[in-house]
Amino acid sequence: MATNVVSFKTTEKQIREIDRAVNEGGFTSRGEFLRALLRQVEHKRLSEEAKNDIEEARKQEARPLDEIL
Repeated sequence: MATNVVSFKTTEKQIREIDRAVNEGGFTSRGEFLRALLRQVEHKRLSEEAKNDIEEARKQEARPLDEIL
C-alpha cells in the first residue's frame, strides 16, 4: 500500500494531548497514534453501516424478494 505524507496545523494544546496519548498509550510516534485513531473512526463508521444493514434486513425479512428488488 502506498503511503502519503500529510501535514496539518494544530494548536499547542492539541500537540500536548497527542503527545500525552502517545506516551500513555504506548505508541512509538505521533504518526502511529494518528493512524490508530483513524482506524478507530473507520471501524466505528463501518460498524454503524453494518448496524443499518442489519436493521434494513430485519425490516425486509417477511417481505417477498420481488417486493424488495
